[in-house]
Amino acid sequence: MPPWIQDCDRQHFETQGYTVIRNVIPPSLVASAVRDITAFVGADLADSQTWYNGPQVLDGVVPMHHAQSLWDIRQHPNLYEVFSEFHGHGQLRMDINRCMFRPPVHPLHPGRSLGDIHWDADPRAKVEPTLQTVVLLSPIGRGRGGFQCIPEIYRNLDTWLEQNGETGNDFDFRHAALNHPKTLEVEANAGDIIMWSTKLPHGSAVNLSNQPRMAMFVTLQPPDDSSETREQMKYLWLSKRAPECWRGLPSQLDPEPGPPAELTKLGQKLLGILPWSSASTFPTN
Repeated sequence: MPPWIQDCDRQHFETQGYTVIRNVIPPSLVASAVRDITAFVGADLADSQTWYNGPQVLDGVVPMHHAQSLWDIRQHPNLYEVFSEFHGHGQLRMDINRCMFRPPVHPLHPGRSLGDIHWDADPRAKVEPTLQTVVLLSPIGRGRGGFQCIPEIYRNLDTWLEQNGETGNDFDFRHAALNHPKTLEVEANAGDIIMWSTKLPHGSAVNLSNQPRMAMFVTLQPPDDSSETREQMKYLWLSKRAPECWRGLPSQLDPEPGPPAELTKLGQKLLGILPWSSASTFPTN
């Protein structure tokens, strides 16, 4: 098998701040995740009247973390191999993140899916950027409410921050209110993943299509391999609770119902339950 990440993908990430890796997640797993997300928000994809049941304040965030379908994607060998190639080694740790269901804009439901551009971490910080990733569960492109970003600012970040007076303590990077003529809406399909740098201003575009946008967030990183972190990850999996910083959102179930998800050996290693051996490269079962 050829590598998932080609030289052109790495160059694109370095110069544009993001890259798209195609056909990572099989259609069957995408379909299972879509089924669980729509069930959680009470939506029927064949009935647009049901798409707006969720709390407006979340603007598409689905506070569901522990469906078996989400764990099946987190521990899928293809996803692991992509991240192993990106980081250059195989000993990684998954995060436990959320999903997205963003219906099209609708005159009877103002304030939803309006789109934004922001950073998730302070772009002024003098630290190495980290990696963020979204798994697409529906096609995206211009007008479909998908991933949008501004590579020009990424390439000239220090200059942009100085020119726009954003070097002081009052800079709200999470609500940057960026309005830029060169905003790019990425085109990709269900099963693709988008990887981007925390230095890249990004967000969800306005959904002007006739279908909801669905996605889930997951990142595999070199681990903080402390026993405390491993125990915390194991606890969240067994208890089916959200990470503490995200608890209390509207419609969130705490804990989520049902037994803990079934994990493969790879999933157990990514969660920190089983140790990585020094010889481990791509354990896939």
